Amino acid sequence: MILKGSQRRGAVDLALHLSNEVDNEKVHVAELRGMAADNLYDGFREWELICDQTNATKAFYSLSINPDPNQRDLSDEEWLHAINHIEKRLGLEDQPRAIVFHDKAGESNGDIRKHAHVVWSRITPELKAVHLGNDHYKLKACAKELVKEFGLELAYGNAKEKAYDHAKSHGQNRDLDTTKARKQTITKLWHEHGDKQAFITAMTDAGYVVAGGNRRAFVIVDQDGQVHALARQIDGVNTKAIKARLGNLESCPSVDEAKAKQRTIKPSLDSRRLAGSNQKTDLTREQRLFQKLRRMAQRADKLNIKRRRTLKHEATSMALRHKEELDHHTQIQRTETTEINKKRRAKPPQGVIKQLRTIFGFEMVLRWKRNLEDRGREKQHEEKLSDLQDAHKLEQTRLERKTTIMQQQEKREARSIKRLASKLGYEKAIAEKIKKQLQHKTKMHQLVLT
Repeated sequence: MILKGSQRRGAVDLALHLSNEVDNEKVHVAELRGMAADNLYDGFREWELICDQTNATKAFYSLSINPDPNQRDLSDEEWLHAINHIEKRLGLEDQPRAIVFHDKAGESNGDIRKHAHVVWSRITPELKAVHLGNDHYKLKACAKELVKEFGLELAYGNAKEKAYDHAKSHGQNRDLDTTKARKQTITKLWHEHGDKQAFITAMTDAGYVVAGGNRRAFVIVDQDGQVHALARQIDGVNTKAIKARLGNLESCPSVDEAKAKQRTIKPSLDSRRLAGSNQKTDLTREQRLFQKLRRMAQRADKLNIKRRRTLKHEATSMALRHKEELDHHTQIQRTETTEINKKRRAKPPQGVIKQLRTIFGFEMVLRWKRNLEDRGREKQHEEKLSDLQDAHKLEQTRLERKTTIMQQQEKREARSIKRLASKLGYEKAIAEKIKKQLQHKTKMHQLVLT
């Protein structure tokens, strides 16, 4: 069980992430406590407005609960017990909270994986923020206690790095293309450089620093300061093979030293670094906002293209399947009618027998019976056709609903990007205004001196 929590603000962005029905198979809002609104967007805005009346800057504490997909699913009672247990340990009892469950399809096998998101308001009725120091260690202790209580297994060995990568892979700023490209690059460097020093040098040239993790395993630190287990970045290679090539961990820097080293590497446009450069690349707040804006826009574009491509494929496949099913139904009806007419025309009575059947009215009764059978058979075909058309309409309605949800999600993401861009433009305008004021003061000072 992986528990990942953080203090944050941004009511609309948080509600946008939790109500995402495009990337999740199902979104279920299980509980809304301590808010006047009946939806996440308005409720989170209430909490944020209350937070604005205090000195706190982060109104929410957001927690994600990811059970181990290789073990059994949790029951509803176990989910609620786990959330209440974590709430008590964090000191958030009786605080307003929202519980949202996501059902996400697995990327490899397509199995449905259920995980939960819980958001608490940090502001108490006395307009004071709940202190949440050392929450990482409290969540770690809660995970061990809950796993033991539910009779599950806790992974050992390289569990910390695996849990970290798993939690990062389901984070809000997840980028599948970046993850895939990183693994391809590191796997290629591993196979191209069989020597330890050559591999470490090549990794540094590519923008990664090899370090020793806290669990006696090798990790890498990327240029964003994120830590990844090296064994999870190389396809087809396990930890034993990595240790056999790289040797002792003591020969590699620690994670903190690797992060410090990354800050002294200035990335270039092609290789993401300049050889021999020790100039720090501390970014201003405006530059970080620019980077965040660019990442959000790129991620939104990739997701929208992927969603629309998938939706188009579903619509095309559905139209072809509906046409095949209707044609198959029509073909069955024609074949059945042809076979029945063929049997009726086989060996018709002749001569005296035909005349006797006509005189006693047998032919008239036979025609009436056949007409009755034909009407009954046509009615059955019409009912089957009606059921098939109703099923097709229901499927079309679901696809239209999915299209509407996707369009709403794209609009929300666009508004989120627009808000960040407006914020950036506002800060630039303030900076320009301050610059003009300084220039005006300088001119006035010069005039006074003259």
